[in-house]
Amino acid sequence: MKKILVVEDEASIRLNLTLMLKGEGYAVDAAEDGRAGIEHAKSFAPDLIVSDVMMPELDGFGMLEALRADPRFVDTPFIFLTALNDRTSMRRGMNLGADDFLNKPFTRDELIEAVNSRLKKYENAARSLAERLVAGNDELRRWYRQNLSGGEPERPLAFAETAGMTGKMTVATVLFADVRNFTTYSERLTAGQIAELLNAYFESVCQPIVRNGGRIAKLIGDGIMVVFEARAEDGEDNHARRAIRAGLGIVIAANKFGEWFKQHFDLSGLPEFATGVGIHTGDMMEVRIGPPGAEDLTVVGDSVNVASRLEGQTKELGWPLVASAATVSMAGAAVSTGESRLLELRGRNAPIEAMEVTAIGAAAGDAEGTIEVPAALRAALAENAQMTARAAKAALSETLRIITSDLSRALAAGKPLQIKGYKVLSKIGEGGMSNVFMAERESDGATVALKILNAKPSDDKQLLQRFIQESALISDIDHTNVVKIYDKGFTEDYAYIAMEYFTGGSLKDVIAQGLTPRQALSLLAQAAAALAEIHRLGIVHRDVKPANMMLRADGTMVLADFGIAKRATGDMDRTVHGEFFGTPYYISPEQANGKPASERSDIYSLGIIFYEMLMNRRPYEGNSIVELISQHVNAPIPRLPEALTDYQVLVDGMLAKNPAERLQNADEVLAVIDRVWTQVALRASSGQGSG
Repeated sequence: MKKILVVEDEASIRLNLTLMLKGEGYAVDAAEDGRAGIEHAKSFAPDLIVSDVMMPELDGFGMLEALRADPRFVDTPFIFLTALNDRTSMRRGMNLGADDFLNKPFTRDELIEAVNSRLKKYENAARSLAERLVAGNDELRRWYRQNLSGGEPERPLAFAETAGMTGKMTVATVLFADVRNFTTYSERLTAGQIAELLNAYFESVCQPIVRNGGRIAKLIGDGIMVVFEARAEDGEDNHARRAIRAGLGIVIAANKFGEWFKQHFDLSGLPEFATGVGIHTGDMMEVRIGPPGAEDLTVVGDSVNVASRLEGQTKELGWPLVASAATVSMAGAAVSTGESRLLELRGRNAPIEAMEVTAIGAAAGDAEGTIEVPAALRAALAENAQMTARAAKAALSETLRIITSDLSRALAAGKPLQIKGYKVLSKIGEGGMSNVFMAERESDGATVALKILNAKPSDDKQLLQRFIQESALISDIDHTNVVKIYDKGFTEDYAYIAMEYFTGGSLKDVIAQGLTPRQALSLLAQAAAALAEIHRLGIVHRDVKPANMMLRADGTMVLADFGIAKRATGDMDRTVHGEFFGTPYYISPEQANGKPASERSDIYSLGIIFYEMLMNRRPYEGNSIVELISQHVNAPIPRLPEALTDYQVLVDGMLAKNPAERLQNADEVLAVIDRVWTQVALRASSGQGSG
């Protein structure tokens, strides 16, 4: 739903405008003068603003000027409503950035036509920008397919030769930035997660680019091309210096973004999140691309290729930012460098001197702070993220192959993955001993998840035994909150399990969006019901965590991934002896101490999850696994804030350090949930309660 801000000092007109726009299905916020309008714009983030001109406190002209100075509202469509009909006022408004004028009195149809027209024009402009900035879907798919096959792919950007082209030769600085190991990440992430990752990443790294006057010339999947041109106001702060400052800002932003990456995606064993930046200054040709009136300025030529290939050297050199000697020389003494190297770059006859840039002095008056990326650019970033996600997943699907027991490494070669009765569509997950693929069941077209062992049946007897054990443990369970197994079997090359496919994501995704206490209690009850069922059958899960709790389309939560579950060894204690298993964030104190896991170990893990659902953070964190485990063993049971006191009894009962003092089974957990639910409901009905 599009959002419109109405700014009008006359209450009757303000109300009338609001009702007319709401009647057309728009979300509407209203302010009584220009100063209030600025504050409402910042909190409401409108898609379009309709404003009077003559208002107390601050008139419409003053408000528009202030908003256009804010990067968040540079492109926001703006319509003036005015009784002024002189050309001078209209020209002043247009010069400040107004998009349209409606003279009072106006009809409802005139208002709606103006609003719809301006929104459509903005959407077309944003789409046009995205089309000019974003590399094509087919190009991106070829790029990621080449990455997967181990070739030497060329970035999907036409680094055209200047011969025969029309344009203006200029000296400028080009910056290329690229996410390292992105294809490795994309193998483990869903398409939605890839898009989420790229949107958040580019929002972060675009800030130093915008701050330093860079112009984004191309979005290339997980990469970006930025041009820094000479400006009259630069003085000594030339384009090379601004490019280096932006490049270092990107490296720092990417480093900070690594923490976001860890918190949002449970991808153990993958390389740290990092970005490589390459910068070069030289002769380039400015070329205008696009139809008259909608041209986009870009640069082409050998110097552009050099910047791209310098970025490609960052991983091999181990330098986050590689700049040519030409760029460093032009930037001046403010730049600090480390090592330097003569590099042979593909396509060039002579080597080029590359330098490791480590620091640069700040620009005069430069103040660090959050810079909002303009709305039109955000639209292009979102389009690029969606396109990249589709392209990366399509490339993975096209290169799905198996040649050895290492399935994940063999995705790019060998014979096609074939399971009789199933059409494999794409890879959707990976674990320690298996990979999971989305597939279509040929008998009825139903979507299923195929879990395939990371070894041939003849290669690893122990791994195969555990894999068979998983299917045997849960194939006969018929419970609403436990994953359903449809089929299991073997081919000549691998073992597989066909199971339920979940469209609603995992509990981890739900927690990230935020839950009310009652929602958390409801989800806890479903998880406890699943544990009660598997514990009744003598199964201890041993890896209860949000990522293993999946959601169906109707919102039902399901316990999944029994990869390390085991049958209990004794009826009385139902403990499982053996190795250190589980995820450190959710592991019980007894497992951390190498003691047997039991039903009560699963309950402890569930207690950690319940606290996380209530507080949107885990109770125990650490800079190392040792520190984290120490907290599970020694730290006191976490206390909930006063507003959540009703739920403390569950936290205390599930997180007791001594298993004997814990709630002894999932049925006891369900009984306490019932009592808490009743208590919370009574408080709510009397107007006292939380949640």
